[in-house]
Amino acid sequence: MKRYTLRPDSFLARLLKFLPYCRLPLLIIVVLLFFLLLSQLIYTGISYLFPRVRVVDWGTIEHGQWVDVLVLRSEAVLAAPFNGEASLLVEEGTRVRTGEAVAELVSTEARSKLGADDRVALRTIAHRLYHIDQEVAQIEKDLAFRAVHNQNLAGEQAEERYLSQRKAQLLADRRQLDRNAEAICANWRECYHLVVVDQPGIFSTQLDGGEGFDLLEHAQPKGLLTRGSTGNRGSSPKVKADEPWAKMITEYTQTLVCQLSDGVNLDPPEEAVLLVNGKRFKLSFLATDYTNCRWYFTEDTMPPEFLAKRSFSAYLIYRSVTGLRVPTPALAYEEEAGWTVTTSVKGDKRPTGVEVVDMNEQWAIVKGLPLGTAIYYR
Repeated sequence: MKRYTLRPDSFLARLLKFLPYCRLPLLIIVVLLFFLLLSQLIYTGISYLFPRVRVVDWGTIEHGQWVDVLVLRSEAVLAAPFNGEASLLVEEGTRVRTGEAVAELVSTEARSKLGADDRVALRTIAHRLYHIDQEVAQIEKDLAFRAVHNQNLAGEQAEERYLSQRKAQLLADRRQLDRNAEAICANWRECYHLVVVDQPGIFSTQLDGGEGFDLLEHAQPKGLLTRGSTGNRGSSPKVKADEPWAKMITEYTQTLVCQLSDGVNLDPPEEAVLLVNGKRFKLSFLATDYTNCRWYFTEDTMPPEFLAKRSFSAYLIYRSVTGLRVPTPALAYEEEAGWTVTTSVKGDKRPTGVEVVDMNEQWAIVKGLPLGTAIYYR
């Protein structure tokens, strides 16, 4: 009979040598595992002997998934006429009216020469010149229309004379204002520029490189999302000649492109809800692409959450059902009886057939039970 001996330097010999010192930790671990198993058995027994009770209430079941969102808007980019610095006259993301001044640009050379009073004077003159140009343009349109449809009536001739006199007066005021501006700063148009918007919208300096996106652009979704998340200019006051520094969002309706996960084939909803930073935003369905993996929605509130980023991830709720709600574990299915839940009638628990409208892992919307009915389940 062969006898084996352990070498003192072997792994097993070193393990047996330290085993007496590990008895207490091993005993504690075994006791903890025993109590964990015992607690699970006790919980299972209590759940079997004492079923949980829940009353039928009114609720909503929502179905959704995480999507990559790309925001497309109608945007007009503003370019600087010279190198200099921009001073905002309205806050970032402000909704402005037609003819409202949003910023003023001062060239690098004139920045140290123009004081605060000089800027206020030039701002006032430039704003007045803008309104004069708008009025002169409208008068010229009216005179052109009357020249084509002139019927030589006394009233029309008097109106024409008034318009011509008004135009001449406005042009004279324009020349005087221009001379006043030249007295403040020589060649003032080359060193000062007042940005006045010619249509209502939202003013923003947050450029991200995605202002030229087209709804019909046939790029890959991932490429669109990458392209739309780069190039954010930030809020730097420095501007460069002929380079964009701000933008006007000219429409209050934006398009959201939602990229679904690969392999998902769902029927597009007429309406949906998008969860962003804990807030819910209603969307209206617009279209889908040929793969049915890219859904287009419209949104008309322009919240700051959508203006801050061109692309982001969000949770899209594409279907919701509201009705009488019971916990999904309370449902039981049989081939002949269909879906049933256990209710109590005069103290006797019995299965009651229900019609399941919709369900998820936690709740089910059913028909066939009165509101407030007590149901039992384990």
